[in-house]
Amino acid sequence: MRAQPPNRPLGGFAYHVTDEQIRRWQALPPAVKLQWLEDANRLLWLALSPQTKAVQERFRRGQL
Repeated sequence: MRAQPPNRPLGGFAYHVTDEQIRRWQALPPAVKLQWLEDANRLLWLALSPQTKAVQERFRRGQL
């Protein structure tokens, strides 16, 4: 287990977005945002373990 800095709790993560980054994202057309989301989902799906994929599929089918 790796050590955490003394001022950070275990687990979780932090992410900061500037106002400028938000404005740039808002300026993108919806088609570009949707393509980004589809690409991100495809990449994440490739990285998932078979067990996690099975759980997600059961959840999608309403079996969980």
